Amino acid sequence: MARLALPAIVALVAVAATVTAAGQERFSFFVASTPDSVERMLTLADLRDDDVVVDLGSGDGLIPITAATMNPRLRGWGVEINPDLVERSNRRAAEAGVADRVRFFHQNAYDADLREATVVTMWLFPEMMRLLRPIILERARPGTRVLTSTWHLGSWEPDAVDDRGYPKIFLYIVPARVAGGWRWELELDGRRHQYDVLLEQQFQKVEGVARVGWRREVLEAVQLRGAELAFELRITVEGSGLTHHAFRGRVDGDAIVGTVDVAPATGEPRTLTWRAVRTGRSTYFDPTGTHMFDPSTSRLGPTDIP
Repeated sequence: MARLALPAIVALVAVAATVTAAGQERFSFFVASTPDSVERMLTLADLRDDDVVVDLGSGDGLIPITAATMNPRLRGWGVEINPDLVERSNRRAAEAGVADRVRFFHQNAYDADLREATVVTMWLFPEMMRLLRPIILERARPGTRVLTSTWHLGSWEPDAVDDRGYPKIFLYIVPARVAGGWRWELELDGRRHQYDVLLEQQFQKVEGVARVGWRREVLEAVQLRGAELAFELRITVEGSGLTHHAFRGRVDGDAIVGTVDVAPATGEPRTLTWRAVRTGRSTYFDPTGTHMFDPSTSRLGPTDIP
């Protein structure tokens, strides 16, 4: 889409909404992007030699062709529902000398295979980009960079924004799916302890709680960027006292593999290997009991206070 005045954009959106009501399908009109906005988008993407840039609704092909010009090693392709624009784009790629690395296909954006994509770009009307959001989250690998122009992706908060010019450019990093139960064991001071964690996720925003023995605590400083997950846990571990954990690992499907820095109240700090597996049912919900309660003082006993 080209650089348009705000009233013109609003008018186009209104027309698209009217057509949608009649046709029961969202789509975007083609308006050519400006070279300046495309370069800003691809600069924010931080292009790499091994990137595969995929443009959903590729129009005249400017974004993948520019990407291939900016980096002579990456590959790119685009999907476009208008066959005339697909033909024009492939012709432009040949004229630019990048046809060996850039191709365009006559395809609906909803049907695009994003498994190899490392960068996904969109400059479509906001409703259509929102409709494509679950497609991207389902098919693109964790760590894939997603860039949109002019409009954001709703409740999915951007990881970076270029607002130095018009239009705004938004960058998103596809997060790994970590919601649900996880379990692992750690050996501290000669004892093995089972950790059960429950994670809640809203895109890259994650919260969680943990259980070790009969104690429970809230995870701190949880960060998820692509497949990289990090968080901290301060919890009393039997035999080690109040123990600080700093976990960091990489999510790989139903496993997380990494290391944890452990600083127990007793003993020396150390770094351990850490491997968590996804669980169908978490023992976090198992009964806790009342044995930690001291009825003679009507409070937790001194040895039980975290």
